Amino acid sequence: MHKIKDRVPDNAVALNIILVCDDYIHKLNKQFLNKDRPTDVLSFLIQDKVWGEIYISRDRARVQARQEKISIEQEIFNLIAHGILHLANYSHREMKKIRRELNR
Repeated sequence: MHKIKDRVPDNAVALNIILVCDDYIHKLNKQFLNKDRPTDVLSFLIQDKVWGEIYISRDRARVQARQEKISIEQEIFNLIAHGILHLANYSHREMKKIRRELNR
């Protein structure tokens, strides 16, 4: 399995994590992915000194935390990890494989 650090550009010194409401992430999702609905996390690769930006819907995080019976802080942490994996160019299939391996 690849290590995440191997997929991070050497010149990357920052990662922006932005908590937003459902309305804002809905607009981003429509504008950049042509999906007319809110989502829990969006990642945008910048690849300058800032590696990227991760937008997290605090509204979605709250709902998902309740569904998973975990704290909102834990769910936000999970979404940050998910966003980082996207920035590192991991597919959802690879993420599921990683999750299975971590849960062994």
